[in-house]
Amino acid sequence: MNARASAITSPLVQTGAIARAEHISIEAESDTPVSTRPPHRKAKAKYVLASGLRHCSTELTLLEDQYLQVHTQRRGREPKKYSIDLRFLNSQPTRVRHIAWVWWLSSVALLLGTGAALWIAFASHAVFSHPGFIIACITGVAAVSTTILGLRDTTESLNFTSAHGQATLVNVLGGMGSTKAGKSFFVAMIKEIAAAKAARAQPKQQLLRDEMREHHRLRELGVLTEAEYEASKARILKAHA
Repeated sequence: MNARASAITSPLVQTGAIARAEHISIEAESDTPVSTRPPHRKAKAKYVLASGLRHCSTELTLLEDQYLQVHTQRRGREPKKYSIDLRFLNSQPTRVRHIAWVWWLSSVALLLGTGAALWIAFASHAVFSHPGFIIACITGVAAVSTTILGLRDTTESLNFTSAHGQATLVNVLGGMGSTKAGKSFFVAMIKEIAAAKAARAQPKQQLLRDEMREHHRLRELGVLTEAEYEASKARILKAHA
């Protein structure tokens, strides 16, 4: 509270000081316990993307009143289930592709080695007893293994970030081209984002305060890490200028 008072009473009141004061006010209001059970809203549309190879799944449900329910499971992480007010999402999702070049190049090298070893073995009089055949079997199994790992680690993500904080609030993870099957759902979702912004339009300063509260709520639920929250908070405060 002292920091807030000094920022307001200072003769050099600038945009940065006002933003910090508003930020402190927002933080002060965030002591209310965060509910992990949002109000019940009827589902309008659902999209599910699951991959057994990657041990991950994403379930998105468009709810009435322009809300989105998200349920994700990722390998090595705790499942997450939360809801988002679509007003705070950017309507332009970003597509991120990751190709596991190490596994794919290793697979190609092992396949070439397998072919060379088989050629040497078949050139001999005793194919199955030739060391080249044994080497070919070993490298062939290794090539299959690296191919599976390449498929597992080659991914495509569709990310929806927050409007001003630019934090990733919705992550849809799958293999290359996997999100194409949900094109109609994502088109509907983008329309709902636009509808939410139009139906509950606010002055910019109020919208920024509400977005920061949403980020704080998602941090408390474990959706955002501390680092992600701090980075998004800095961007929102900068947008006050």
